[in-house]
Amino acid sequence: MPSYYDIDTILAEEELLVVKPSFDFSLLAHLDPDSSHQLRRSRKRPRGGDDEADNDDDGSNSDGLPEGTKIKMPLWAVERWALLGFIRFPSLPRHYGRKMKERLEADPISVDLRAKNEHYFQTGMLLVNLLLRASYVALRHSSASNSRRSRQSAAQNAHTLAMEQSAEQARMLQRCLLSTMMGRRLCRNFDWALSSLDSNGMEDDVSSHVNRLTELERSMFVRGVEASGAVSRWREFGCSRMGVSGVVLKMQQRQQQHSAHIMTSGAAGGEDERKSKKRVVSPVGGEIGKAF
Repeated sequence: MPSYYDIDTILAEEELLVVKPSFDFSLLAHLDPDSSHQLRRSRKRPRGGDDEADNDDDGSNSDGLPEGTKIKMPLWAVERWALLGFIRFPSLPRHYGRKMKERLEADPISVDLRAKNEHYFQTGMLLVNLLLRASYVALRHSSASNSRRSRQSAAQNAHTLAMEQSAEQARMLQRCLLSTMMGRRLCRNFDWALSSLDSNGMEDDVSSHVNRLTELERSMFVRGVEASGAVSRWREFGCSRMGVSGVVLKMQQRQQQHSAHIMTSGAAGGEDERKSKKRVVSPVGGEIGKAF
């Protein structure tokens, strides 16, 4: 899972998705831009008889969001609703739809993905992850309700079928994203990264290539250029002898000082031991070597 404070993830979750509520939402009519126009027209309508008052009491001009209304919301805002089964995904965004998949399968290099979304691959993988998790939760709830023989089996079966279709679309999108990112576009990106430092006046071509890359591909391109520059510098200056690290030198000095300290302390201890030994002469005249 990406980090909560990752800037790229935050920007990737700004993608707008078309969703439909699974039931009526109260006080959320502001999410539908068409409902605001209807409310304005109803407020400008002149006062009439009791029929219009009855219509207002029926709730036709309430602030609720009816079931099945198409609204657009960012990816980060619909995650919890999708996992709870409050919304459905009628379709994917256009740049993740069937026509875009066909274009990417035909010629992935010529497609300008940055014009569609600067974080095209990150957003696509987050969308795939959300659809798969939502479908798993829906299937788990449907199996539990079927075991209890709930009365709302028809509505739940329709919702489960819709989530299964969304999961199948998510798997197809996942395969398309992986084949596009790790296929010919990756090879072409590496080719441009290796040839970007050549002295043949290719800077303009490289800039035009970089302007069509997504953020993920651009970061890979920059790292490839850095690696290519390191290889060229190594070839230019050759493989000269490497110097010893400062940490290694400090460790060697410490070891030498430690060994010298041990030798000096051992020599001083031997002298003290020899000085401490004394000869004792017995009354008989014999010598007894005894150390006090």
